[in-house]
Amino acid sequence: MKKFIYIILGMISLFLVMPSVHAKNDVKVYIFSKEGCPACEYAFEYFDGLLKNEPDLFELDVLEVFDGKWQTKNEELYNLLIKSLDHFGESTKPEDIATPIIAIGDYLQIGTKDLSKMYDRIVEFRDSEETPIDRISLIAKDINVNIDKLKVNRKQEQEKSSKYDLIILGTIFIVLIGGFALLIKVGKK
Repeated sequence: MKKFIYIILGMISLFLVMPSVHAKNDVKVYIFSKEGCPACEYAFEYFDGLLKNEPDLFELDVLEVFDGKWQTKNEELYNLLIKSLDHFGESTKPEDIATPIIAIGDYLQIGTKDLSKMYDRIVEFRDSEETPIDRISLIAKDINVNIDKLKVNRKQEQEKSSKYDLIILGTIFIVLIGGFALLIKVGKK
C-alpha cells in the first residue's frame, strides 16, 4: 500500500512540474502615435492599466511617428506606418491618417473606440494554441526597420515630464515668495 501511495504522489508531482500543454504566447501591442495626442494618451492609460493588473500580459511598444504639428519625426517609423496601413487595407494618404493606430498580432485598430475589446484580443492571442502572427514586426523586418531602437521609453518620458513639472512648480513658488516678500517690503515703507 505504501508503494502505491508513493507512485500516486510521484505521478501527481510530475503532473504539477510538467510544462503546460496549453501554449502561452508573447503578445506585443504597438501604438503608432502623435506627440501631444489626447486620444493616444487615453490609449496609453488604458494599456498601462491593463499592465498594472497583469504585468506579463503583453509588451507595449509606443512608436511616436509624428510631432505635435503632424510632422514626421522619423522616416523609418513613417515608412513602417505606411506599409502597415497598406497591409491592413487602410488609407495611406497623409490627410486620412489619425492616431492612435493600435496593432495586436494580425489586427489593426484606428482610434480608441472599443478599447475594452482589446483585452479580449490580447488574451486570445496569448492563449492561442498556435503562435499568432506579429504583423508589425514582420513588416518592419521586410523593410529593415529596427523597432526596438525607435520605440518610445514611456517610463523615461514620464520621468522627464515629472521633472519638468517640478521645475515649473518650483519656479512659480519662488516667484510667488519673491513677489510676496516685495509686497511686504513695499508695504513697510
